[in-house]
Amino acid sequence: MKAEIIARKPPITATPETRIKDVARVMVEKRVGLVVIVEKTQPDAAVGVVSERDIVRAVANNIDVNLPVKEIMTSPVITVEGDEPIWNVAKIMRQHNIRHVVVTKGGRLFGVISIRDLVSEESVLKSLVEYGVPEEHRPSAD
Repeated sequence: MKAEIIARKPPITATPETRIKDVARVMVEKRVGLVVIVEKTQPDAAVGVVSERDIVRAVANNIDVNLPVKEIMTSPVITVEGDEPIWNVAKIMRQHNIRHVVVTKGGRLFGVISIRDLVSEESVLKSLVEYGVPEEHRPSAD
């Protein structure tokens, strides 16, 4: 199974100048955990992402939520191409300790895959089991 099949599209986007609180509001309204940040002049190229974790971290650190989201966005963006096997998407998410990955097609913004997308579909789970490459598990050095 390929990433483009389960990617949520179109992705929810905002510009770097959008206020943090407005991005948080969009997340609640759209029921998403990630907003892709794009420039107005290039809406098909991700310049950053803002996740629920970023919003919580900002609030915990007393960052003014009226500031532009560029102050807290994560950049560069970790992306995968639409034809990437889904088991490799899961591996990338685990390696980078992220819950979302941005999907591109031909280098252009296409969608977003969340960890929830991976575990909520039986066919995706079967694909992960069938095509996934198990890691070697070594005993601890205790």
